[in-house]
Amino acid sequence: METELWSELLENFRTSIKKSIDMIKDRDIENIPGAKEQLVKRFEELYRYLPKDNGSILIKSIDESISNAFFPQTNKLEVAFEKILKTLEQQHENSFIINELINGFIASQNKSFGSFKEGPIIDRIIEAFKKSRNFQISDYSFYAMFGNPDNPRKSIQENLNSIADFLGLVKEKKIFLHDRARSEEKIINYYTFPQEILELLEGNYIIHTEKGETIINDDFDKNVFTSLFLARYSIGRKNLDTYKINGICAIFALILILSFMPKVKLSEDNPILRDKNFDNQSMSVIPKSWMMKDVLIELFPTTIEIIAYRLGASLWYNKIVKSDAQKRLHLQTRFLIKDVNKWVLGNLCRVEIPIFVEISNIFQEITVSGSDTNFEE
Repeated sequence: METELWSELLENFRTSIKKSIDMIKDRDIENIPGAKEQLVKRFEELYRYLPKDNGSILIKSIDESISNAFFPQTNKLEVAFEKILKTLEQQHENSFIINELINGFIASQNKSFGSFKEGPIIDRIIEAFKKSRNFQISDYSFYAMFGNPDNPRKSIQENLNSIADFLGLVKEKKIFLHDRARSEEKIINYYTFPQEILELLEGNYIIHTEKGETIINDDFDKNVFTSLFLARYSIGRKNLDTYKINGICAIFALILILSFMPKVKLSEDNPILRDKNFDNQSMSVIPKSWMMKDVLIELFPTTIEIIAYRLGASLWYNKIVKSDAQKRLHLQTRFLIKDVNKWVLGNLCRVEIPIFVEISNIFQEITVSGSDTNFEE
């Protein structure tokens, strides 16, 4: 059953690549000579090589690169946390991409929940935890950070619960006597980490004073927060709900799609090479056709399904919602590609971070050694 499903997913993925090739050939929106031809060549290589040997390139890219770095196979929280944290601390570019994608996914799914112009949501939540005296953030503090007065309170509450749930925070309700004379009660919800996370942080990141206050040290940063988030879901992958699974798969699917993108060769007189914001050693131009909505509509859903199966087998695959509404939500996250890359003279450029390079090298090893050079449908 599992083998048949994997074969079906590979074939669906191959079909989506073929449709993408046809769309790219039919349109010419590139402003860089040769970019279209280079992109078509890469898609033909993907079509030819990715399903080969039971999808060995995809298996290696996801199981050994993405999973090993961000979603390790272990049932011990501390092991998963330390492994992810080590990856993020040693490779700052990987830290940037995963944090930006998580922030962006939350923002794309909760557009009515206030404004994010004052900073990414994870950064602001971390700051709120550091300012708290007991490692808890009240709902009122959340509203102050993200609340939009133009939205009804019910909408704000629903989005807050959605964000807190996705990040793995737990809620505790406390009742206070608001007006002693009239015995009025005030209910405040506090958000914090689950007990197993708090125990992991104890001593290294949070310290209890003799006065009963909880102090969060400066080492508790974005990398720690993200590592906790991913580690907890990694060890509890069998119990995750549909929303979390779809979110995690969308984030990792974007990493995989960006990793397979070709490096467009620029002519020596191209003004991009002379722009101060472009580093020819660590950046490459993303072909405009790669960003076409019609192309991503084909690639993204099948890539998400591939990721889901590799991380959680049929259990995860069956929770990938395939309705039109869910597809639209998935496609919203395609705009994150623009958030994690840089614009140079009207062209989106990919920064060659370690995870992209690692997966790209896996693909290159196979294509260079491959003997069949003709594209076959």
